[in-house]
Amino acid sequence: MERHNPGRRRTADHLYASALSLARTGETFDRLRGLQGVEGEALLLVLEASRADGRSGVTESEPITPGRLGRELRLPSASVTAVVDRLERGGHLRRVRDTGDRRKVLLLPTEEAERAHTTYWGGLDERIVEVMERFSPEELSIVDRFLRGATAVTEGYRAEREEHP
Repeated sequence: MERHNPGRRRTADHLYASALSLARTGETFDRLRGLQGVEGEALLLVLEASRADGRSGVTESEPITPGRLGRELRLPSASVTAVVDRLERGGHLRRVRDTGDRRKVLLLPTEEAERAHTTYWGGLDERIVEVMERFSPEELSIVDRFLRGATAVTEGYRAEREEHP
């Protein structure tokens, strides 16, 4: 089997184009919401953790803490504090004491942030579902398997690059 035949190259090109398009769409959301640097990614992690559906890759299904946010973003605590402060001042999230452990601070999205996220990304979700409806369950299973594999390879590659630039 030829590794770099035109069909495989075309599929890889479409995957990269899709990833770039999603990144640019996220950058547009960030710009429209006044988010800079890692603030958009931080807000996304807070939103996804509060929903506990695992879409963002957050591994625990409970509201996120500043410490966990720092681990997910690979930032030192002082940088996380600055990001959280900016997001809180901007009305995107709020700090809440954990009722089970008053020493623990949880980060929760504001209703406005949830509404803005749902409004902006909901239209894209609907359009992607429309595209998916053109495929049989068997075809979607293959696409799903491919995307999970590509994501795992990408995450592994990124981790290697962080260790050995």
